Amino acid sequence: MNLGSSQWNGYLDAIDASLGKGMAAKEVVCSITTGFRVIPSLRNAPGLNPYHASVADIGYGFDAVRGTIGRLRNGEMISLGKEMLVFDLDTLRISEKQLSPNFELVAKDAGPDTYYLIEQSRFLNRQIAEKINEAIKFGKDLLGPEWYVILKKVQNIQAIPRL
Repeated sequence: MNLGSSQWNGYLDAIDASLGKGMAAKEVVCSITTGFRVIPSLRNAPGLNPYHASVADIGYGFDAVRGTIGRLRNGEMISLGKEMLVFDLDTLRISEKQLSPNFELVAKDAGPDTYYLIEQSRFLNRQIAEKINEAIKFGKDLLGPEWYVILKKVQNIQAIPRL
């Protein structure tokens, strides 16, 4: 790591702060998606379960990145620490890409009585995406060209399907 400790920690702080804001939006979205289950027109919407799962994946992703940052900040000697950070951030990016198509499956069955919740969800989904992209930008700034070298390595691991 060519950066000094304070610069390194500054980038980690920036990533963590971005994810903290995204996590707040995710918590509200999670509550809204849970509430969709009590709305008759949305209860059986084809995208509701995948959308809810996408929101949960993003929550797990936030936790993973923040856990890796905590370990790095605490001075834990992680032989693949940078790889973990890139893997976690890029996996979070992939989870975010699944959010919109799944949400739109739910939204197409929405009636006028739910438009407010649908619009709030759209707004929050955009906010989540912005914060994830902001965190990734900080990760790229932190690692420079090494980000792309590491990304090529970890993408093979990401291709392994989840059970």
